[in-house]
Amino acid sequence: MDKELINSHTKIKICGMTCEADIKAVNTYLPDYIGFVFAKKSRRYVSPEKAEELKAMLAPGIQAVGVFVNEEPEQIISIEQAEHLLEKVDKKIRTVAVVVSPTTEQIRQIEKAGFDYIQIHGTVTEDVYKQCKLPILRAFNVSDLDKLDEYEAKDKIKGYVFDSKTPGSGKTFDWSLLDNIRQRQKTDASKDVSHKKNKKMIFLAGGIDETNVKRAISQVAPDVIDLSSAVEKTSEDGTFHGKDPEKIRTIVTMVHD
Repeated sequence: MDKELINSHTKIKICGMTCEADIKAVNTYLPDYIGFVFAKKSRRYVSPEKAEELKAMLAPGIQAVGVFVNEEPEQIISIEQAEHLLEKVDKKIRTVAVVVSPTTEQIRQIEKAGFDYIQIHGTVTEDVYKQCKLPILRAFNVSDLDKLDEYEAKDKIKGYVFDSKTPGSGKTFDWSLLDNIRQRQKTDASKDVSHKKNKKMIFLAGGIDETNVKRAISQVAPDVIDLSSAVEKTSEDGTFHGKDPEKIRTIVTMVHD
């Protein structure tokens, strides 16, 4: 998810594929990326075997990403467990380890397990940054945007993931907090070639749906919009019923038009 993801228009990632009906929906309306969630606590969890089966049904041109979550920040990821899971994942699925305030030991184990990217929430110490050899997606929520400037010159950080205060809540946040990020990147690039080379991708998540997706693109100009709950079917009691083809059609059409 580096230069190959950067294009002239905002791309769409729909995360949480769980069944054949979900794949049929994305094959019909063609978002740019889909995601499989390998975190067992998630209602969108799929096994690597199931993901491989679903990936085989995916239309050419849609890129698949697999997300592994270290659900307990203080617990070091088991190399054996991660490697066992990764061995079963289709090699065409790009894998992302999502961690919170990792230690250098966690970084070492994630790299040894064979992940393609690491998405870091919380704190990134200088030791962790120096130790990490994987491309980093640095996650921010509305409470820690003041730390953004310190990462602009760090070439290992390939992109920013902006989400609400509670990631995964399906709630939006005040996008005006991100005003001028793109303009600043353009200004820095015009002054310094190194800034142009180190341009960070912008992933926008949190409460984006058909009522605000156009505004999100206009206001933030993200490289990728990350959707999940906004394109799902749930019953009145909150029961999860997979993706909603009509919601997928509506948003993909609005973004790609």
